[in-house]
Amino acid sequence: MSSLYKKIDFEQELNLGRKAYDDLVGQWWYRQSVNSAHLKAYRTIVKHARSLFDKDPKVIIDYGCGPGHVLTRLYKSFPKSEIIGLDGSSRMLELTERRLQQIGGDFDKRVLLVETDLPNFSLSLPKADLLVFVFPNIVVRGDDQPYYDAHGYRKRKDRAVAKYLAHAREKDPEEETVVDEPEVLLDSLLTAKVISRNLRKLLRRGGACLRAEYSNADRSELTKLVQHRQAFEEGSLKKSLRGTKPKRLFKLLYSRYYRSKVIEDVYHQTRDESDKTGGYFLNGLKAV
Repeated sequence: MSSLYKKIDFEQELNLGRKAYDDLVGQWWYRQSVNSAHLKAYRTIVKHARSLFDKDPKVIIDYGCGPGHVLTRLYKSFPKSEIIGLDGSSRMLELTERRLQQIGGDFDKRVLLVETDLPNFSLSLPKADLLVFVFPNIVVRGDDQPYYDAHGYRKRKDRAVAKYLAHAREKDPEEETVVDEPEVLLDSLLTAKVISRNLRKLLRRGGACLRAEYSNADRSELTKLVQHRQAFEEGSLKKSLRGTKPKRLFKLLYSRYYRSKVIEDVYHQTRDESDKTGGYFLNGLKAV
């Protein structure tokens, strides 16, 4: 494996928005996605998805499908389902289509690939029974802000809770994981919540959302403050904080943690040695 990531200025490249994945960042991500750690994670994720259903769901959406490693596994594991892959990169979707062609079968009748900015609240798609969101890295540019404002970023209750979570700090300084300024963290929390709003909009009520996210530890081992931030971002936070209850989008059904070298995706971008250790947790959520 080459050290392509050492040649990439991720901050500069990601300023290009979704098109970053058509060039250097896309090359890096594809090389990451085919290593043994990622391929094992993809198998685990699709196995979890399969366990959620006795019968094939009618519609499955892979949100940010990338080069199609999860999507093609879903295609094979759910032979009666319609599969929709959404991604912002034409290059990633070309790779997905190539993988489908290699598999063969009726993919031209059952699979729809859509190149789109994400989030996108105007997509005209059937409501999904299952949505997967795997190792997300949605690229947000500064000029996207008005769109986020219009789709929940400025919601009063969410903003009040996010502001509290952004300014709160751990009682024990040794447990503190936040290095960002409160305003930067506030933006991150609210942006993530808008994306979760989009996920919920694409799902039918009661539909399942399976999220795989990088983590340095099991969710249960995180501090209460970090757990609250995570729940806020994914839309599953149900309790009031400082007398305000945020918009709830999902019910958390379970969280599973897996140690894995996929965490090195994060290290490549941050160059922080602490991001070499960990793995990912897989969260099963129900749309409410």
